[in-house]
Amino acid sequence: MDDTNKPEPAIGGKAGFIIAVLVSIASALAIWWMLSKDSPEVDPTNYPRSRYAHDDAGGVWFLRPGDGYQRVEGADASSFEPLPANANGPVEYSGLARDRDHFYAMGQRMPSVAPDSVRYLESRYYVAGDQAYYGTALLQGADPGRLRVFQNAVRYPNEYAHDDRHLYFQGHWIQGADIASLAKVPRETPTPAERVYLKDRHRVYYRGRVVAGARPDQFTLITVEGQSRNLIYDAHYGYDGQRYFLGSEAVPERVAGTDRVLPPGSLKLLLADKLLGWHALFYQGRELFYHQPLANELKPLCQRDSGAPLERIGRGFYRDDRHLYYAWTALDHRKGRYASGLRGWYTGLEVVPGVHPDDLRLIGERRLRMQGKTLTGNLYQAGDRRFLNPSEGYVAGLWGVTEKGQPRRLDRARECLAYTRNPDWNYVPVWARDILILLAIVLIAIRGIRWLLRRRTAGIKGEHQ
Repeated sequence: MDDTNKPEPAIGGKAGFIIAVLVSIASALAIWWMLSKDSPEVDPTNYPRSRYAHDDAGGVWFLRPGDGYQRVEGADASSFEPLPANANGPVEYSGLARDRDHFYAMGQRMPSVAPDSVRYLESRYYVAGDQAYYGTALLQGADPGRLRVFQNAVRYPNEYAHDDRHLYFQGHWIQGADIASLAKVPRETPTPAERVYLKDRHRVYYRGRVVAGARPDQFTLITVEGQSRNLIYDAHYGYDGQRYFLGSEAVPERVAGTDRVLPPGSLKLLLADKLLGWHALFYQGRELFYHQPLANELKPLCQRDSGAPLERIGRGFYRDDRHLYYAWTALDHRKGRYASGLRGWYTGLEVVPGVHPDDLRLIGERRLRMQGKTLTGNLYQAGDRRFLNPSEGYVAGLWGVTEKGQPRRLDRARECLAYTRNPDWNYVPVWARDILILLAIVLIAIRGIRWLLRRRTAGIKGEHQ
């Protein structure tokens, strides 16, 4: 088990009170400062899904994450036109735009780029005259006449580009790539990892970095179901027939906290589904392990009483020669007098008690109602008990079914359990958080009243003109 599953020591006494008051005051001042700044009244629907917008006065603005809307200096709203990220795909945002006289990248004017000279490729790559660019970055050494974006993904933006001598990822040159042998990395089903992996005959690349030790001829992508959109917690896995890889790093063969090193090729993947388990689960013989992606550590999970291979029955549902198993996941939400928030993540593997795998039989696909929701999946029976294996992840790979045909959560022994603490967890007393929320509501209300008064004043002035 991860040693991060220990209770957080509370800060008590006068020191805790003083710290909480200071945090509240500082946060309130920060909120007031952000709300008091004059921000533009823009309509994002003017340039949908582009991060560009314009106001009633003819000013053009660009939305920078974390900084809000920033004015695009000198832009002409009447002729302004954002460029799509992919002419044939589903993504519309590229950050590129042009008007009658200028070209813009990520809200910045590109003075060396004439708008009528641009030949747009996709994913922020474009050619202008005898130069090639990615966003605002000039591609050093690129041959603009031979530059093309590599089509390694269909559903996702393609961010590798190359000419006859250079390979780039998001505009950064990858030295030593063999351009003639560039190829997509195989995968069984579509996965967001497609857009960040590429290979040649010598190496595998992940986000422009070399995946050290990977065998390109055997390397395949693993589809992680329920992949988070938060890049901090993304877990892109690959496998080359002997070793597993997380991003550009190999999953360690040494078990964390021990001197034990697993034999190459002995580790088998059991679960890679963030809707059923925040951690990837592996096994070798009787032993099960979990992977902690934030630190890239392989840790012991528990042991089975059988060394037979584990067979996948359905999503998050398995069997060996003695037992049925299912995976589940849960969020560790701290709720209490002193602190609240997402403290961490659990992943568990449970044995279904009292059921032998040979007694399990498939009834067929069913749709069952549960607390206003519908679960669709395969219905199984073992003796006088029925179980539902949802076809889409829903926190557990197996549910019991009552006599009335309603899913119910199975009892959990929690003996085979992994835990990782959220690195963004901040210990803030609940009452201090409530004060901040109240202050934010008051300040937003004041801001709204000021906005209404300005609109009313502008309307009165318009009537008198």
